[in-house]
Amino acid sequence: MYSYEQLLKTVEPIVRNAGDILLSYFGNDDLKREEKEGKGSVTEADMHSERYLIAELTKAFPETSFIAEESGESGQGEYCWVIDPLDGTTNFERGLPYFCISVALTYKGAPLFGIVYQPLLNELFHAYKGKGAFCNGKRLQVTSKQALEGSVLVIGLPYAKTERYQQLVRSLQDLAVQVYAFRFFGAAALDLAYVACAGLEGVLFVDLGWWDVAAGMLLVQESGGLVTDFEGSEVTSSFTSLIAAGKPVHEKLKKVLKVEFRN
Repeated sequence: MYSYEQLLKTVEPIVRNAGDILLSYFGNDDLKREEKEGKGSVTEADMHSERYLIAELTKAFPETSFIAEESGESGQGEYCWVIDPLDGTTNFERGLPYFCISVALTYKGAPLFGIVYQPLLNELFHAYKGKGAFCNGKRLQVTSKQALEGSVLVIGLPYAKTERYQQLVRSLQDLAVQVYAFRFFGAAALDLAYVACAGLEGVLFVDLGWWDVAAGMLLVQESGGLVTDFEGSEVTSSFTSLIAAGKPVHEKLKKVLKVEFRN
């Protein structure tokens, strides 16, 4: 098994360099982009970042495999890098400063190590299973809030308007009267990082990609929070729904959503 110290020492500079790649494109009026049918868009920044991350991680860890948002699956091995080279592409291409890089190492499908990096603010979140979660060296702890009242929740929805998409939107009517506010920021990995550091009380996602959540969910778990699907089951690479929050808020959200999604 790769050690915590080995992974952090090797992967942090790689991710920071990928962040520099993104910043070299940010704000460019001539940024090249293409539409992905039902899945938003991809830019030259996404592709450059992903190529760099895969190349450098392959050099450092040649026996690992990959699941990357733009290039798909490659390689073989029980250890697998799950990469979102630019989470928040729509924000990025419009000049909105809410985006990040998400890199997770999974072992037999479960996140072992993860980094979420917001290069504009130089915020580097990382976690290792059983070792805790940190942002720029500071240990993270999810909110101690006990009730939905006063909670700020983030919603994450896909571009495709699936039935689950529509069902979650309908469910928000019941939650709206119980919480303080909803937000929809458009970068799921960063949303999860801010749950881990208690900036947000919880997130609700449907039909997102494994690369969107693999690193961020470990941050939440290692900062004392819970991550399950709407039924309370484990979130895996085939997940279709996700709740991440501190334990009391998580239980209350799960109770509402289990009822709503059974109707």
